[in-house]
Amino acid sequence: MTAAHDLSGYLQTLPNVDRRVPLTLECAATGAIATRSEVLERLRGRLLRLPAKVGGNSAAVLLLLYPRDGEMMVLMTRRSSWMRHHPHEVSFPGGAVESGETLEEAALRETFEEVGIDRSNIELLGLLGSGAVRGSGRSFSGIVGYCDSPPITTLNADEVEAVLEVPLGLVYTPDYFCELWYNSSFGWGLFHFFVMVPDIIWGASARMLVELLALLE
Repeated sequence: MTAAHDLSGYLQTLPNVDRRVPLTLECAATGAIATRSEVLERLRGRLLRLPAKVGGNSAAVLLLLYPRDGEMMVLMTRRSSWMRHHPHEVSFPGGAVESGETLEEAALRETFEEVGIDRSNIELLGLLGSGAVRGSGRSFSGIVGYCDSPPITTLNADEVEAVLEVPLGLVYTPDYFCELWYNSSFGWGLFHFFVMVPDIIWGASARMLVELLALLE
């Protein structure tokens, strides 16, 4: 199925506009997300183990799942507009791993600092397989966690403009999820993005979200 999206008027702008081919966006087939117990069973059996040690120049983010009104959500944030790097970008809470920290310790600490969710309320399920590398050369890992109920958040306004609840059963449908072939200096590649008015989820965050959804199929 093909859907045409007008990407003007959104808070985020996709990169490399001059390098994109004419937009004919092929969307993923609609798929139902499993029940809460099935989600947890699949993720516990399919995610990687969390490593005891981590290399230098690493970062970690938390993909926090929780149920709301019978729907499985994943928590994301919109970075503050005055941030020096990636203002307005939609991302998972997280950041650089400090000296002596593990990946999960860094992800949990950053989540508390950004949105005020205490680590005692979070069950860690495992590690995504597809790490990402930022332009700085920093490795970027995704850790999946779970809360039994919607978490209470307190925003750090210096870093976070808004908390976004992304319903997993909604985003993986033709109206929201798209794939785009584009040509860059490295050659042709596949670009994932999710259209969530007024936001666009793209880049490493979109890739991690795609992997998470694939593990639930």
